[in-house]
Amino acid sequence: MVRKKQRRRSNRVEEDPMAGTANLVDAMLVIAVGFLVFVIISWNMQAIVFNEDMTPEQKQQVMQSIKSVSEVNQGQQLNETPDTSNSSGQGYTEMGKVYKDPSTGKLIMVEG
Repeated sequence: MVRKKQRRRSNRVEEDPMAGTANLVDAMLVIAVGFLVFVIISWNMQAIVFNEDMTPEQKQQVMQSIKSVSEVNQGQQLNETPDTSNSSGQGYTEMGKVYKDPSTGKLIMVEG
């Protein structure tokens, strides 16, 4: 009698290499939603977002008032740069940051 060799089946299960990325995508979505909830709570905007009694016009008025609080006012404009070549920097305090507008060349100081 001739015996056929039986193939031994291995107990190995092939793993999908992309299975871990699905878990990462889920984790990122949870973190993003958590961040959005945190922003809404930290900015005290629950009354605006979740209030169904407000009309769209009232919501617009509230959003405009929030925007007006965060507006930047224009300060004094200097025509020439102050001479700082002889100063040592002692006694001065930082009042903000200075940015240069690339199109006009003007320096803009933001107090903060």
